[in-house]
Amino acid sequence: MKKTVGAIALILILSISMFSAVGVGFKVGEPSGLYLRTYTGANSFVGVTAAWSFHHDYFLVNADYNMVYPRLLADFDFSYGAGVAIGMGNEINFGVRFPLALNYRFPDVPIIVFLEVAPGFKFSPATDFDLSGGLGFSYMF
Repeated sequence: MKKTVGAIALILILSISMFSAVGVGFKVGEPSGLYLRTYTGANSFVGVTAAWSFHHDYFLVNADYNMVYPRLLADFDFSYGAGVAIGMGNEINFGVRFPLALNYRFPDVPIIVFLEVAPGFKFSPATDFDLSGGLGFSYMF
């Protein structure tokens, strides 16, 4: 089941990103791991994190759809969105998250640096408030 869900998610991400800007990077925080960003329009993107949660002690995949409010503060963009989080450890954890981020795109190099905070709710195995986020970067292709 895990392999099927992973394969479907990968196919969806690749099909979305075939004709748009794609960024690959790293995020440090809760959780810490690999980060993929693919733009779906001028002011929207899908962000996917595959990472290890040190707080919950399991592997975690987050997938978020984000809208961008451009040039909020000079060269900084603000993004907000909604997504899902699936944790895989001793048991499967599932929840929703609502990321808020401040993004900086360097003018002369294809790198985006972002600071994200994502409040959310876990529904399985028990209902609970969750907070994640971190500092990351994405190299855009």
